[in-house]
Parts: sequence; C-alpha cells; structure tokens
Amino acid sequence: MSLHACDRCNKPATVHSTEISGGKPHEIHLCEACAQEAGYIQQSHVPINELLNQFLKTQANVSDPQTARCADCGMTWQEFKDTGLLGCPKDYDLFLNQLSGVIERAQQSATHHTGKTPDPTVKKTRDEDPVKLRQSQVAKLKKELARAVEAESYETAARIRDEIRTLEEA
Repeated sequence: MSLHACDRCNKPATVHSTEISGGKPHEIHLCEACAQEAGYIQQSHVPINELLNQFLKTQANVSDPQTARCADCGMTWQEFKDTGLLGCPKDYDLFLNQLSGVIERAQQSATHHTGKTPDPTVKKTRDEDPVKLRQSQVAKLKKELARAVEAESYETAARIRDEIRTLEEA
C-alpha cells in the first residue's frame, strides 16, 4: 500500500475512500482531522448507549419528554432507552408519541396488532396468587438489572436493585 498525503492539508492521510461519481471512481485521501471535519469519521470513541440513543431519536423523530414518569412502575423514557424494556402496560400510553415510530419500524410499518389475542374468559392463576406475582416481578427485575449492569447504566441498576430488595422483603 502506498502512502498518500491528505488532499486538503498534505499531512499523512489515514482515511482513504473511493467515491463513484458519474460512473467514474474518484479517490479521496484525508488525514484524521480533515476526515472528521468533512464528516467521514465521527469521534474516536462513542459509547454504544449513546449511539443507540442517537439512533432512536433520529429514527423515531422524537425528543425527550419532560421527565415523564409512569405512576405505576416509575419508568421514564430514558430508562426505556437504556434497557429497551417497558415497565408495565401503562407505559405504552404514557410514551405513545415516542414509541409509535419505534414500533412502526420494528413491525415493518404495521401499527395495529393482527395476530391472535388471549381468551378474555380464561383467568390467569398467577394473577390470583400475590406470591407468584411477586416472584415473577423479581425475576423480571433481575433480568433488567443484569442488562443495566451490562450497559453500565449504574443509576438504573441501583434503582432496580432497590426495587428487588423491596419486593423480596415484602
């Protein structure tokens, strides 16, 4: 590989790109500073959470709500962005505007459920037993805790840890 100088400032080029314009290839050689200025590269280290948050914002075309928090489960939009999970069914209503674009893209532009639905006449036995319901909630929270720790979202992890302790002590 031959060494190239930056097309803009003549420093050693570290970014090499071939663009095709009018059916003809055109090589571009830029140093890191010029490549970043021209938009060929982003900052050298971007945390994955930040990339995902930027992606969600641009793809959903939404902005953060004014720290809206679910009255039932305490979920915020930021916590959803960190974990990718909603806390309870009421979150769908609370974050409807933010979720609509995300759901539509995930469901290939479908916005309404067209599959099977549970039989409303069948009562769930787990809902009748508060101990089993609490155990189910603890198991769900432990999974969320593991995801939060893996994502290095320690504030969320601490909140989940406290919720687990509260449920286990009850």
